[in-house]
Amino acid sequence: MKSTTIRMLRAYLLVASLGAACIDACVVIAMLVFDVPERVFTSADFRLAMAASLLLLMLAARSVASAAFQAALDSRHATLDGAQGRGKVALRDDCPCRALVLLHIRIHRQRLAMVAV
Repeated sequence: MKSTTIRMLRAYLLVASLGAACIDACVVIAMLVFDVPERVFTSADFRLAMAASLLLLMLAARSVASAAFQAALDSRHATLDGAQGRGKVALRDDCPCRALVLLHIRIHRQRLAMVAV
């Protein structure tokens, strides 16, 4: 498998695992604070709802990362070399949305070139 594919899969896995951790925290709070029975969280409906929630979270993270990437391009914190978005991306160290821009780069399998300020 190519290294860009591995980086893309790791980026998606990171977003999914953060979402799953948030869902787990909500489940624990619901059980401890609101006395919601455990059987609610083991039903097939709950599992389908959480799978759909993770899918929506992935799409939302992808959208936010894309918006951050476009903002970085507009503010010249990032530059794109090459045609049709498949070139090398140069990202400055002082980019305010650096983590989201890096997520976008990894999701879209682009190459990264670091640029100092």
